Amino acid sequence: MASLSLLIALVGLITGISLTSNDYPWYNAYIFFSIPFLFILKNKRILYFSSGILLGAVTAYINIQSPSKHINYYQSYVKKAEGTIISSRPYQFSTEYIVRIHNITTENGKTEKVGEKVLLKTGKKEYANYPSGTHLIMYKPVFKNIQPPKNPYDFDYIRYMERKGITMEVKAENIRTGSHPSILSIFQKARSILIRRIERRLLFFPEEKELLLTITMGKERIPYFLQSSGIRSGTYHLLVISGLHIGFILLFLKVLFIPFAELNNRHPKFFPAFTLIIIWFYAGITGFRVPVVRAVLMCSLFFIGELLERDMDIITSIIAAALFLLLINPSNLFDASFQLSFTATLGIVLFWRRFKLFDKNYIKAIILTGLAAQMAVFPLLLYHFGYFYPSGLINNVIFVPFTGGVLILSIVSFIIPVLFPLLRVLLTGFIRGITLSAQFSPSIHFSPSIPLIISFYALCTLLLYSPRRKIINTALLSIIFVSIPLHFLPLYQKTEKNEEIMCFLSFTEPSVVYIKDKAATVFLADHYRTREIENILIPLLSREDVKDITLFYTTISYNHTATLNTLTKRFNIKKVYEVEDIRETFFYPYIDIYYHKTYPSLFEFIPYGKQVHLSDINVEAAGYENGTVSYIINRDRYSILVSPFTGTELSGKFSDKLFDIAYIEDVKKTKKIMENLSSLKYNYLIIPKNYKKFDKLPKAKKDTLYLRESAVEVIYNQNSICMKYHYQQ
Repeated sequence: MASLSLLIALVGLITGISLTSNDYPWYNAYIFFSIPFLFILKNKRILYFSSGILLGAVTAYINIQSPSKHINYYQSYVKKAEGTIISSRPYQFSTEYIVRIHNITTENGKTEKVGEKVLLKTGKKEYANYPSGTHLIMYKPVFKNIQPPKNPYDFDYIRYMERKGITMEVKAENIRTGSHPSILSIFQKARSILIRRIERRLLFFPEEKELLLTITMGKERIPYFLQSSGIRSGTYHLLVISGLHIGFILLFLKVLFIPFAELNNRHPKFFPAFTLIIIWFYAGITGFRVPVVRAVLMCSLFFIGELLERDMDIITSIIAAALFLLLINPSNLFDASFQLSFTATLGIVLFWRRFKLFDKNYIKAIILTGLAAQMAVFPLLLYHFGYFYPSGLINNVIFVPFTGGVLILSIVSFIIPVLFPLLRVLLTGFIRGITLSAQFSPSIHFSPSIPLIISFYALCTLLLYSPRRKIINTALLSIIFVSIPLHFLPLYQKTEKNEEIMCFLSFTEPSVVYIKDKAATVFLADHYRTREIENILIPLLSREDVKDITLFYTTISYNHTATLNTLTKRFNIKKVYEVEDIRETFFYPYIDIYYHKTYPSLFEFIPYGKQVHLSDINVEAAGYENGTVSYIINRDRYSILVSPFTGTELSGKFSDKLFDIAYIEDVKKTKKIMENLSSLKYNYLIIPKNYKKFDKLPKAKKDTLYLRESAVEVIYNQNSICMKYHYQQ
């Protein structure tokens, strides 16, 4: 009964947080509507649900409120700012901290108290690795608003940070640390000792060192080679410290206490108390990172029940931990790791109870445990990432015990260093295993809606657990029959769908996308950051229902394994156009054999000056310089220049030409080239940024736009074209 009551309260809490955080205009009225239920209705379950809604709405409202007007008002005059680190996220060349600013000192010496959370970015090594709770003093801080996403369908970082109550970021010339609680310094010192020992023992094995640090110490940002292999092999959850890792530590402590069974029988509270101290000390060593605290908190509630001599159901512990963490920080609800860890843990526990895995042998228990975790997180993985790797169902059978072995052996190796060589062998085997599995791992691509996710969990509950009460069965069936039509409802609604799109994307390399009638013509380089292709370009093409792609390379392609290889997994590539100059390059005889030999009809080489006639546009290869290809795109009477690099040869070709849009990514600034370009004419000029090398380019007749600010969209009218930045929509 306690579990059900807490679950109802948790559902109400989630409802209240969701309504408030998503800016529903009627959430205030809904809260006040709920208040009478606290006093009038006698049904306790409705009371729990109403209380949950009220608490969720209030805590979320407090969380997203930020006295930003103080910093906005004083930001030009701030000489010093002081605050406390709430959390940190290290990157390869920089570190991001979420800092709660306590007070600021203006240039005239006046001190103002504020309570705003800001995002601190620093690229200096001496300012990295500060633990949570550290008091920071920032000199000459520069505050600015967090910038909106530059590209269509890009991750909305503003919205993500607003849910955390953060609207501003800060950079500082000089940072100093103040005093912080001694207990944090103890944890930090212990962590530093362990990290130094790992680095010394695995000095010549950097991959193994990173894996061990990730599994044992925990990292806010997992190294890319581990992240990529972990995701594709379906074992990513093993790299993030969670309830599974804490379970292995508890198993190790159980085994360690076997010789002291008689002592534990005489003092039954000794083991729970000792375990609580150990797991919270471990949480401190990992920096009290949210995933670790979640797992430790769930276990702590269970052991506290033993200390108080009360039966604490494990499901009750999970729900209570979720309630506590959401009340402390409501923005946890929108954190993918929060959702995945609690859902996976709950799925494992329910599977163990449903199929009585305590009575099964070890192999069957491991198989069903992996199946339970994968099944539980399946819809959430699709929702957050758009893909799912079913090979994880098999891989977890192997790598779950592997992870346990690595974690337990690492603890023993810290005490008995002579075992480090054996630990290194296990780490090498783990890395090689997930890397090999990732290479042969197919994926499922789908983006479910929230109603479909809700109906999935309702259906699983109905089929696997068959609730005895008719009212629960009726409620589950009602959820299923209501949620599934809601998923398909947008398909039948009249939405304003763009029939034609032309977009200059803000990427590291020149990128232009033209979409019409579910077909796309894309002008792309052969190499991009993984994030740009998978997180921006593919969602853009998918949401515009693109089926077929015609690809024009803006760079000479060496092996076609980057851009083309990524796009072929999701779309039908009709044709790939390359300039004939590729035949003259020294590497042409050794070009990627797979694509050119397997799909020879896919590629077509175009000479300069020749136009490729497509359904709506004509494309002309203008020339090749510095490893890049320039194109002229003609649509009706409009002409568009796409020039990744303009040098001596191309500047002569563009002389005296008139373009409606000229996109120039780079230019060689010489007297000859500038003289050639002085007669170039265009209505709109698109350049990456206002660099000095573009100063002598002819002025645009209408407007100049900068791609580092945002993606540029082209809107065609009958008599003219209009250019605008994406985020201004």
